[in-house]
Amino acid sequence: MTVSVRRTARPLTALALVAAAAAGCAGPGGDTTRAGASPAAPSSPAAPEEAGEGSGEEPEEKTSGKGDFSASPRSSVSRPEGDDRDASSSGRYATLPASISGRVPVFRHGPRAEAPRDARGEEKAEEDGENREKREKSENAEKTEKTEKAEKAEKAEKSGDKGDKVVALTFDAALSAEDRERAEEDGKRHDNPGLIAALRREKVPATVFMSGLWAQTYKHQARSIGRDDLFEVGNLSYSHRAFTRDCRDLPALAPGKQLADVRKGQKAIRAAGVKNLTPYFRFPGGCFDDRSRRAVAPARVTVVAGDVVAPDAEEKDPGKVAERVLKDIRPGSVVVLHCDREKAPATEKAVRRIVPELRERGYRIVHVSDMIASAMGRD
Repeated sequence: MTVSVRRTARPLTALALVAAAAAGCAGPGGDTTRAGASPAAPSSPAAPEEAGEGSGEEPEEKTSGKGDFSASPRSSVSRPEGDDRDASSSGRYATLPASISGRVPVFRHGPRAEAPRDARGEEKAEEDGENREKREKSENAEKTEKTEKAEKAEKAEKSGDKGDKVVALTFDAALSAEDRERAEEDGKRHDNPGLIAALRREKVPATVFMSGLWAQTYKHQARSIGRDDLFEVGNLSYSHRAFTRDCRDLPALAPGKQLADVRKGQKAIRAAGVKNLTPYFRFPGGCFDDRSRRAVAPARVTVVAGDVVAPDAEEKDPGKVAERVLKDIRPGSVVVLHCDREKAPATEKAVRRIVPELRERGYRIVHVSDMIASAMGRD
């Protein structure tokens, strides 16, 4: 079962997360996932997702609309001895606990803002003769809540911490064997140095998910990104083939080769000279199901999905990309964009519009690792 942990004024500890998981388990089967064999969820946080085809999964339970982290309960199954090659080389990056049922954990987004009150509903309740005592209790509770929020905001302002109003910008630097072959023939490029330069110029922390083939092909850029503290690097597999059937236009990878492809991707990224490789993984195309989550679990990674998937693929108008992201963004959002000047030519200019607007709205842009560390009570 996937456990939703709401961010509170006090940091959550891993022990509290385990306790919450134990309280919410429906049975030994446990651990469902919202993402199925379809691509990553639509940008709207309320958009439903279908369960994976043939996976036997049930859709994840709906949340209350308030902010939450999504994590899986800690596994009680010990890892095989000597299986340390996939572990992060340092304790710098937090990971979500493994699931009891052997599925790799999935991180979706951070805390959400509270849903707006329905003023009409409140008026109607009063018109229907709602009990005065209940109204008074509700008003007192609201006053208390406002006081607590004001105190928290004042404390956050003094400490310089903007609390939950954070977002993470992630960029997929993908390259498949077919793309590389075509690029060699027609001279097209699937990197985007202009985008990376813009992020550096504006001092924007970002998480870049590289495919192993991308890191091999653009080794100099991979090394530069992977040694800059402004960026952290995640694994997008080696071949950038789909881990499910019918995932966009990506050819599917055989289930028996999926774990090896994840490990090969990690190895290729490290070989390119990347020092800040995180234990985070993104399924190519954003497509995954129950079977693929089980297949890659031995790699000991945390899967990072996204709740705001920018429509920058093949889009030439940066205004449309920026407008969609800014419309769908919420506190704690993980935004999925692309680092590919050929397939996503408008991304650089869109980011130059998105970043100032986010900062104007009071958002703080952080790494994915910061969000996961907060979810695990390490902030």
